[in-house]
Amino acid sequence: MQKILMASLTLTAAALVGCLGGGDPPLAARPNILMIMADDLGYSDIGAFGGEISTPNMDALVASGRVLTHYRTGTTCSPTRAMLMSGTDHHIAGLGSMAELLGVAIATNTAPWGASNTYGLTSLPDGYEGYLNERVLWMPQLLADGGYHTYMAGKWHIAQSPASPAATGGAPFALYPDAYPKRRGFERSFALLQGGGSHFAPVTGKPTVADLGASYVEDDQAVTLPADFYSSNSYTDKLIEYLESSKGDGKPFFGYLAYTAPHWPLQAPDADIAQYAGRYDEGYEVIRERRIAKQKALGLIPADFHPNAGLDDTFGRPKWNSLSPEQKAVEARKMEVYAAMVDNMDRNIGRLIQYLKDTGRYDNTLIVFTSDNGAEGSPSQFVNNANTDNSLANIGRPLSNVAYGERWAEVSATPFRLWKGMATEGGVTAPLVVRLPGQSVSKPQLSDLTHVSDLLPTFLEAAGIANPGTTYAGRTVHPITGVSLLARLQDRTTTATRGANDALVDELFTGRYVIRDNWKLVSVQAPFGDNSWQLFNLATDRSESHNVIDAHPTLAAQLMAEYDAYVARTGVVHAPGGLGRAPAP
Repeated sequence: MQKILMASLTLTAAALVGCLGGGDPPLAARPNILMIMADDLGYSDIGAFGGEISTPNMDALVASGRVLTHYRTGTTCSPTRAMLMSGTDHHIAGLGSMAELLGVAIATNTAPWGASNTYGLTSLPDGYEGYLNERVLWMPQLLADGGYHTYMAGKWHIAQSPASPAATGGAPFALYPDAYPKRRGFERSFALLQGGGSHFAPVTGKPTVADLGASYVEDDQAVTLPADFYSSNSYTDKLIEYLESSKGDGKPFFGYLAYTAPHWPLQAPDADIAQYAGRYDEGYEVIRERRIAKQKALGLIPADFHPNAGLDDTFGRPKWNSLSPEQKAVEARKMEVYAAMVDNMDRNIGRLIQYLKDTGRYDNTLIVFTSDNGAEGSPSQFVNNANTDNSLANIGRPLSNVAYGERWAEVSATPFRLWKGMATEGGVTAPLVVRLPGQSVSKPQLSDLTHVSDLLPTFLEAAGIANPGTTYAGRTVHPITGVSLLARLQDRTTTATRGANDALVDELFTGRYVIRDNWKLVSVQAPFGDNSWQLFNLATDRSESHNVIDAHPTLAAQLMAEYDAYVARTGVVHAPGGLGRAPAP
């Protein structure tokens, strides 16, 4: 695979804008920008979205910001992150499929991948490199060239390439240094390169697979984790350290805080877990019903909203009353740890915001909080080894390696269908909160159809940096296809971000969707569907409970044509794959 030649960074000639205003406090020409991304957080987990987990700092952000209720992501983490950083589709940006799973498909000769088929390690189609490629724009480079400090701490996950397990010692992918954070424009960075790892530092002499599979770099150079490392605490410490280094120099910052919470393996400090002891003993169904009621009270869903019923008893995992007391204890403990991870992340977000206030930078900071995709129903992809300790007493502590499974994922995804990896609403709907510079009170919820690729053009407009179009720093690039949300966020226009004829389209692991004018055409791949098209009216059935494709054949055909055009435009190669199914309790 040909290496990327990093173009030299040159200052753009973009003019900086002054007041962008309407009736809001005027945006300064160069606001700070803080992008906070959780990892596999479900739509209903935080308090302001219906959850019972203590999240006062994220709730305060909602109270001084704006909730976008129809925001969509990719179906999994690295494709979403590629779209965030490039402002365009992940099939164009290099993550047409996840590098890890593409490597498996190639190694197992799963058509059309592998030595016996069309595409192999030396013949990957454009857009399936596994890393943020050189044919797209890079958010940190654009902001750095526009006069910003650019800092990140947390998960990167867009610098891998499919590889032969024989060449890597067992892994179906290899790291790709030319796409590390600094080489994509971050001035300072502390990054986990893979998709996940232990949240604690390795226990001396007892490495787990989650330890062995995690690589950290600072400014693209390998580092060893300190003994007191805990992911959310340490990422926040690092970003504050970077911000402190440039305090008072008059230059705005872009900060990207990419937490790995609450991604498996579920792990949290003991004190955080202890706060949730007994909180989930009533089980999945009771907690989910309470969240639905709270979402209705908050106005997130209509009072007459019918939530998705979840997987039935035959195909789904056992419901709470079917579990033994021992199984209930394990299941409750998993959710206690998950809640503790979210609680800890919230506390760290509060610590960062307080730092910005203490240093006089909060008022002029544009803050965005979201998750990379929906809740995660799949098992941990780290296999257990002799050092793994998943005993009930150790779940959530160092050496443990558990995920919370499908039934708790249904709770997190409330009120939607399924979860991460699927093109359903539960897989691609994430909480999105935006707080504008100078904003101190909440604005009404915004129901525009919006997408993760919209964030880059929004940031560029806020920063007064011109959209580069199709060339940048000596490279020919695919243009940004997302749409700036700034005018809508500032109430400078009443025109929706996307009109009745504008569609959002995506594909991953052969699962697909097309959303246009409140209609959604979607297919669900195995093991939860046969990948046949279904049609839902999102205006009345966002829970995707009533397939009406037979009643609207003309509309369905039009949306199928939208999908075919998308495939041709983005170079989709239908790549089988998936994250696997969680075992029963």
